[in-house]
Amino acid sequence: MSRTQLLKQIFNAHSVAIIGASRRIGHPGHLSLMGLVESGFDGKIYPINPSAKEIDGIKAYPNIKSVHEPVDLAFIAVPAARVIPILRECAEKGVKGAIINSAGFKELGTKEGIEREEEVRRIASSTGMGIIGPNCVGFHRSSTSTMPGLPQPAEIRAILKEKGNVGMTSQSGWFCGFYIHKCALSGVRFSTVISSGNEADFTTIDFLEYLGEDEDTKVITMYLEGVKDGKSFLKVSKAITPKKPIIIWKVGLTKAGSRAALSHTGSLAGQGGIYGAVFRQAHVVQAFSSKELIDFTVAFSLCRKPKGNRVGIISSPGGFAVAAADACERFGLNVPRLSEKTSKALKKFLPRYSSTLNPIDLTMTAIENPQFYPECMEVLNADDKIDSIIVVTGASGFYDEFIVKSVGEIEKPVMVVLTPYWTVETEPSALAKAGIPTYAYPEEAAKSLAALTQYGTK
Repeated sequence: MSRTQLLKQIFNAHSVAIIGASRRIGHPGHLSLMGLVESGFDGKIYPINPSAKEIDGIKAYPNIKSVHEPVDLAFIAVPAARVIPILRECAEKGVKGAIINSAGFKELGTKEGIEREEEVRRIASSTGMGIIGPNCVGFHRSSTSTMPGLPQPAEIRAILKEKGNVGMTSQSGWFCGFYIHKCALSGVRFSTVISSGNEADFTTIDFLEYLGEDEDTKVITMYLEGVKDGKSFLKVSKAITPKKPIIIWKVGLTKAGSRAALSHTGSLAGQGGIYGAVFRQAHVVQAFSSKELIDFTVAFSLCRKPKGNRVGIISSPGGFAVAAADACERFGLNVPRLSEKTSKALKKFLPRYSSTLNPIDLTMTAIENPQFYPECMEVLNADDKIDSIIVVTGASGFYDEFIVKSVGEIEKPVMVVLTPYWTVETEPSALAKAGIPTYAYPEEAAKSLAALTQYGTK
């Protein structure tokens, strides 16, 4: 069986044993159990705890061998010293895959931790059981459940059940939860999200190959501390990027960051220049912060690919119109003066004091005339010298329904700058719910559009 086929079985598990399940609120064994239950996992759940007959109303078992039915996946949340014998029991039971939530392995930098992780690797190799981790929180599949070890609020769990097109792998477990939460609020939906941890068995390259073959995944994103086989990583990435974009936030680019990566997951982070060269060869899109990774994910997941780099800007706030134009040119986009034909078409309905050059400045009259936005978008959509559109609004609520309707009717890619002003983001905006890429600042939209344009036109 190939590594990808084994991952398919693990990601589509029909039964999960939580080894180390606990009643104690906040304990990893309780979080993992509740994560599965509250996400609506419709398979069988087996809490394993020798001191409990039931946990939260679910029958508990003293050990994995006492479960007299097949178990597809084991989530292990026990002290590191107990992991190895439990893994052997799982292999004897015929469990297909295991997630090791426990820390206390190579990341310690001690002889004991390193030897313990080597034994995990030997068990996986000798038994054929696939192992994710150690030191990870699991995975999310829209068709299966949220990450067992990292539950989300009810509102986010509901969003995550919706099938999506983004596949993500991360060597940081906490960042997985933060990332999917922020992306979900921005309208992104996921196919698969994987917390890989120390990667004793399955590695980033295995997950990358899986996501490259996965039909549901159209965009691949990654939090990366380091890879163990640079040549294989380059080969696999180069094979994928002509078909699917790969966006990577590489951390550990400094001496301090490299030390932190080594103590976090035991990864050898390496020099930023080397990774940058590899990314360029493979046509990987590189993000340089967590915010950029999220912003780029929104763009690549929700926005059509532009055919060129010419941008039309429509704005009610004058200051942000200028800022958007500056940002576009700074990131390699072109903001051309609109043709006389396009300008005349705009002047037919805009006030005489509105600018029709580019950016199109609607002024504050847009509050009284929200239809200006769709009318301008329609005009720019007809201009063959404009490839994409950035729409800047003054505040949420005034123009949402007009913009949502218009974006659905035009062909060109559209990004919206929805300035926070007096609103606070606690749930997806109407635009995000409609699947429209939305940003709080013009610089974020321009940089994301530039990344998408460069990938789409290379």
